[in-house]
Formats: sequence, structure tokens, C-alpha cells
Amino acid sequence: MPELPARPERIDLAQADDFRDVVHRAVACLAGGGVVGLPSDSGYALAACALHPEAVARLRVVASPERGEFVTLLLRNANAAHDWAPHLSNLAKRFAGRAWPGPVALVLPLADSIGLLARLPDSSCAALVDADAIALRVPPEGLLREVLRLTPGPIVALDFHPDSEDKDAWNTSRPEVAMLDMVVDGGKKDQTRGSTTVWVGDDRWHILRVGEVSESEIAIMAGTIWLFVCTGNTCRSPMAEALCKVMLAKRLGCAPEALVERGYVVMSAGVSASDGMPAAANAIDVISTRGGSLKKHASRRATDSLIRKADLILALSSEHLDVLLDHAPDVVEKVQLLHPQGYDIDDPIGSSRATYLETAREIEESIAHLLDRLGI
Repeated sequence: MPELPARPERIDLAQADDFRDVVHRAVACLAGGGVVGLPSDSGYALAACALHPEAVARLRVVASPERGEFVTLLLRNANAAHDWAPHLSNLAKRFAGRAWPGPVALVLPLADSIGLLARLPDSSCAALVDADAIALRVPPEGLLREVLRLTPGPIVALDFHPDSEDKDAWNTSRPEVAMLDMVVDGGKKDQTRGSTTVWVGDDRWHILRVGEVSESEIAIMAGTIWLFVCTGNTCRSPMAEALCKVMLAKRLGCAPEALVERGYVVMSAGVSASDGMPAAANAIDVISTRGGSLKKHASRRATDSLIRKADLILALSSEHLDVLLDHAPDVVEKVQLLHPQGYDIDDPIGSSRATYLETAREIEESIAHLLDRLGI
């Protein structure tokens, strides 16, 4: 093993004249077998190139899998996960599509095939595999992603939090700092808690470590998402969301608040919505008589990201269906009209309470037909 430096080379990102130069210096250090501290979305990452076993071994020494802290392989995109963990479950694919890029590490069983791990040096492979599983994640755009893009070889990383109470946050008395060759100092990151680490099997998951992403957010990522879509997300689609929660919970024998725990996430959005608008007064009133609530509803726009994360998209009219498919034609297999006969459910906005009651009745009948068809 090469002799470690007495103190890592330190680059102040705020004082750097050229971001690209910082990236290239970090890449050169990694390519030469060094370990580099880099700012990331989860605080800081201690990074090494997987082609250099000695560098990976330094990370493994300070990692603590029993606390949910794994040497994690960084990927450029979610599609690359299959190359390293070939037998991805549908649940794992769902997590990857919703959690990445972001501060979530997925710990995935390797089953009988280790994919591209077989091409790494044996000792690097051994450092990455813990209990026949590998931790993967995709960082968002930023310095870490740029370094990942340019480094010749896979990068592995370990979350790290410099001691913000110390005058020198990168105090070499800490073993994690003492073993570094280079630090790109991005400043204090007091509020970061590292990546959330989640073990994901065929049909089960559990959190190994809670970090930047909360337990409730992880539960939503794991669930089947139903998305109701109308125009402004103040009348029809929020009514459908609230009624679906009540009806689905009744069939499952649980409270609407427990649907996420049962694996269902019911949401609504509008193709022309402004974010944060309340539901229409008559919609709030009518839904309250049916056991639901729209008092805390805030409208949201049907973004590309939300559309693609949904498992089932239910449009309230053919106009909404057309807009969705024009926007994201690749989601055609999971988009349908809510009405079972393909009719439009008319917009009650500005109408009387009696019209809202008729709209609610029509939505309830359509949802009942949907739940019957799905065998719920």
C-alpha cells in the first residue's frame, strides 16, 4: 500500500477559479489510486476508484454496515443498476426509478449473478459485497456526478460528515480524514444527514439507516401510485383522490391514513394547475359528507416526473388523456380514462352544490368499477 499523506491536499471550492479544473484534479487523484473527499447531496462523499483495491480498502476500514453505512457503488443512471445487480426485483426497479438520482442507497441482493462486479479486482469486489448484497446509488447533477462521468472506472463512495464544531472541519485526527489524499471543501453542511439506506428484496424492504430522505418518503417510493388527473386540480381530481382513499381503505379494512403502509399511494394533479391552490368550496363540502377531507388540499401540476413515477394514471376526461400522452407518450400503457365506458366526467367548477353531488356520485361509481376490476 502506498504511504498515506500526512495531510490531504485541500481545495476550497468557493475560491477555485475554474470548476472544471477542480473536477479534473479530483479525477486525476482517483485515477492514480487516491481517495478524495467530495461535496455531495448527502453532505460529503469519500470516493475511490473501484479499479484500485488499496483505495477501496481504505473506505472499507472506516465503513460500518451494522449502522447502515456501506461502501456504495455510484451509478450514472438508474438503468445501470441491472449491470451490477442483474436480478432486480420489480420492487427494486420501482425504488430505483423514484429514488434516483438522490440521497438514497439501495442495498440489493446479488442472488446467483454478480454482473459487472466480476470484472473488478477481487479485493474491491469483496469490499463492496456485504452479506451477498451490494449498495448502489445515483448522485444528482453536481461535482460528484461530473467526477463520476470522467473517471476511468467505477467510483465507490462512503458518506462522511466533517465536524462542523471544530475550527478545522477536516481535522486529520479523524481516521476518515487522515486516510484522504485530497479534499474538495464545499463549505459547512450542518443540516445534511447522509444517504438513507434501504434494503430491497423481491417483495419486501426495510430501512437500514434514515438519512436525508425520511421513512414516510421511502414508504411512498415503495408503494403503488395511483394518480388522478384533471385540469386545475381543485375540483374533479382532488374529489377522485379523496373518494378513492375512502373506498380503497374500506375494502382493505384500514383507515385512509394507513393506505401507504398497505402499499398504496393515492394522489391527484392537474395538467394546467397552479401549485398550492385550495379545493373548491363545494368540493370540500361534498367530500366531507362521504367521509373524506379536502380541507388541507393544495393543487399540484402534473409534471413529467410525477407522471412517470405513477403506476396508474386516471384521467377525468379525454382532453386530459390527450395532454398526458402528448407530454409523455411513453406512459401510454398506464394511462386510462376513469369512467369505465370512456365518457368524460364534466367539470363542476362554478356550479351548484347539486352538480358537485352528481359529479361525486359519478366518480364513486367509476372508482367502484375500477376496484372491482383490479380485484380489490
